[in-house]
Amino acid sequence: MTKILLYRVTALLTGYAALASAQLTGSVGPTTAFKQKWATICNVLDFGGELGSSDIGPAIGRAFTECVLPNPGSTLVVPEGNYNMSTWQTLANGKNWAFQMDGIITRSSDTGGHMIIIQNADDFEMLSSNSAGAIQGNGYLARNIGPRLLRIVTSTNWAVHDLIFVDSPEFHIVVQGGSNGEIYNLAIRGTNLGGSDGIDISGNNHWVHDVEVTNRDECVTVKSPASNFMIQRIWCNQSGGSAIGSLGSNTKVENITYRDVYTNGGNQMFMIKSNGGSGYVRNVLFRNFLGRGTAYGLDINQYWVQKTPDGGPGVQLSNITFNNWDGSVANTDKIRPPMQFLCADGAPCTDIHLTHMKMWADRGNATVLCQSAYGSGTPCLEQAQDSLEKQEAQTGTGTVAAYPVVTEVMLEKPSGMKIPAALPGDLAVGFATDAPIPIPYVPLLS
Repeated sequence: MTKILLYRVTALLTGYAALASAQLTGSVGPTTAFKQKWATICNVLDFGGELGSSDIGPAIGRAFTECVLPNPGSTLVVPEGNYNMSTWQTLANGKNWAFQMDGIITRSSDTGGHMIIIQNADDFEMLSSNSAGAIQGNGYLARNIGPRLLRIVTSTNWAVHDLIFVDSPEFHIVVQGGSNGEIYNLAIRGTNLGGSDGIDISGNNHWVHDVEVTNRDECVTVKSPASNFMIQRIWCNQSGGSAIGSLGSNTKVENITYRDVYTNGGNQMFMIKSNGGSGYVRNVLFRNFLGRGTAYGLDINQYWVQKTPDGGPGVQLSNITFNNWDGSVANTDKIRPPMQFLCADGAPCTDIHLTHMKMWADRGNATVLCQSAYGSGTPCLEQAQDSLEKQEAQTGTGTVAAYPVVTEVMLEKPSGMKIPAALPGDLAVGFATDAPIPIPYVPLLS
């Protein structure tokens, strides 16, 4: 389902010819092919695990410690079948290994933390070979008190693919630092509630692609510090939408590309969010976005009220480009602008550029809001830029000054909008907070 629909989404988005390596600085993923890690098979059933186990955690830990670590070029296997897990595992310092998860692991403890942590790994991949591997968090039984499902910490040359993550009590996948990572062909099904993030990712030189997320918080979101990311072919299906942030003090985010992103329902097509703080977000491209029925469209908000203000003048945003967007915000409970650029007065945004943006509202006045933002592609950005350039021409210098909110009314619906009524596989609503979420089927992409 994920693979098929993502290609249908891509067909609706133009300009797909650019290579995935546009923002990457080198290769990503394992340096050794998966088949070359079959020299030693570390099956959890040989280390105390049993099909239908009430706690497969200790067997995973023993298979890793006693078999994977002493034998580089090995694969830890959780065979087909169902297993409960109540003892969380940190698998640290493994080199040249794989985690083949063909079974379904279900959370059976309310302990916080993370069910599985992969830490300081190199030349690593976690995958399913049968399109059935999944972690079922059953978060409806432990909402916001139980664990997150998977955390990848300071690892290099790694991949996570062809897996399913369902109903984490909190976030589903967190990538903390590291480099040269690849995440692809995942289905993530979370609840219709905040705190159910799909993928939160930081680090350097990571590629995320061909992913479906359903939840009511972050879809695929970049966290600081981050550099040289390519994020593409993302389907936020009744999801909170993707974002950069929330951002705080000493933010360092640069050289990021999001492209070929479809958002069906949810909170926004994309948001850059902060409140105070310091540092920078620069050299970012958002290309080929399609959205229908979202609460917000394009939302830069550096006064985000859901975040406690950080000390500092604000995060400096510069050289941010938005190209080829089609979207219409729902405006069902309140009137919201399809685009807003609310930048920090202490650190105005510069070089914000819009091209081929066809954004509208389902009802009410379609507006664009600008505050302390300079650039091109819509009148309120251009007016601020023109004022700056006139000042520079007259005085030889120009001050990138703060200015209050300017409201621009969009008088006509953009011509040539390409927003479908629906696509096959679109969800009409998110998943309930108090009932099980089923595990979907995901064809293998690899």
